[in-house]
Amino acid sequence: IQAGYRRLDCACDYGNEVEVGEGIARAISDGLCKREDLFVTSKLWNTYHNPEHVPLACQKSLQDLKLSYLDEYLIHFPISMEFVPFEKKYPPEWMNLDGKM
Repeated sequence: IQAGYRRLDCACDYGNEVEVGEGIARAISDGLCKREDLFVTSKLWNTYHNPEHVPLACQKSLQDLKLSYLDEYLIHFPISMEFVPFEKKYPPEWMNLDGKM
């Protein structure tokens, strides 16, 4: 952000939304930008495609990014996989809890 970036491409699967959120919060706090100056994307991971899991996954990304809204929320891959609870493995990556895809 200090270098001028305003478009942030995030995803739970990248495993760094907490750190990105800390950077966003610091940049806003330091006066480098306002939230409305940024365009933040996150992505729904394959294990959360079930309609009941989508709001939970989005809320988790918002919480990790320390944001009240996203500008864009995409489906990361159009491949649905077995649900993996946040508290068991996060980010879930490509494997279920049994180590299978």
